[in-house]
Amino acid sequence: MSITNLNKSPKLAIQEINKKIDDLEKVMKLYELNKGNLSLFEDWKSDVKNTLDQMFSEKSISKDFLNETIVFVNKFSETDTTNKVNNAYKKAIVFLENLKSNIESGIYLSEIDDSIDRSVAIIIIRRILLNFYMHIKAMYQNDVHGNGKIKKDDLDKIRIGNEYDVQRILYSLIKPIFPYARLEVFDDAGYNSVRYDIILDEYGIVIEVKCTRPSMTEHKITEELGADSFHYKADHLFLFIFDKEKVIKDPKVFEKAFNRKKNDFGKELETIVIQEVTF
Repeated sequence: MSITNLNKSPKLAIQEINKKIDDLEKVMKLYELNKGNLSLFEDWKSDVKNTLDQMFSEKSISKDFLNETIVFVNKFSETDTTNKVNNAYKKAIVFLENLKSNIESGIYLSEIDDSIDRSVAIIIIRRILLNFYMHIKAMYQNDVHGNGKIKKDDLDKIRIGNEYDVQRILYSLIKPIFPYARLEVFDDAGYNSVRYDIILDEYGIVIEVKCTRPSMTEHKITEELGADSFHYKADHLFLFIFDKEKVIKDPKVFEKAFNRKKNDFGKELETIVIQEVTF
């Protein structure tokens, strides 16, 4: 028998379940206004199923949820169908509340406590960013072992062309340490949506990745970073600039200009510029 584990942090999982419960309250109010229209409730169930499938390593949780909330429509009695919907609604609430309790109790977590607190997480991310060029050198530029199947000619074909390439390599370094990290997440910033390059929800950490282009000036990248840093929701925002074209004249001065304290800016803003790589 397989063991069901969480694919997300307990905090984030509970937040998502609470959101689904809030959504269900709205769905039921609409159902009351338009009896006989079961589509909103079924759509909500489908949305919850998808969320649970992403949340857990096994699909047994979502299957149990769907089985618990089945509604058999009575074509000859609207009252009977409404009663069944209300019963399914109550069962859905109980199911999700019990699921939250189980998550809080830790039954879906591995027995080994390898949790990392927020201050340590920030140090780890900072070290990955500061030493990013070391990974590039060790992985792609150093000589390979003669008995290895990976050949230097193959590695030489790999080139960083833009920020999506940087983002991919960086994400691959972060993911093994922080398995709940997510890539390219969209969020509502009030008047418009924003895209987080890499986000660690459980720590409130966001990483914005930039890679300079031949046509980019220091003034242009300053404008882009200014807009991003203002709109991003995060407790700690890392601005990581892979200055491939070396357009930033003085990286240390540039970093200092973009660093902010949370008390002054609403979020901790930390800027890291990398120019050391020949790649």
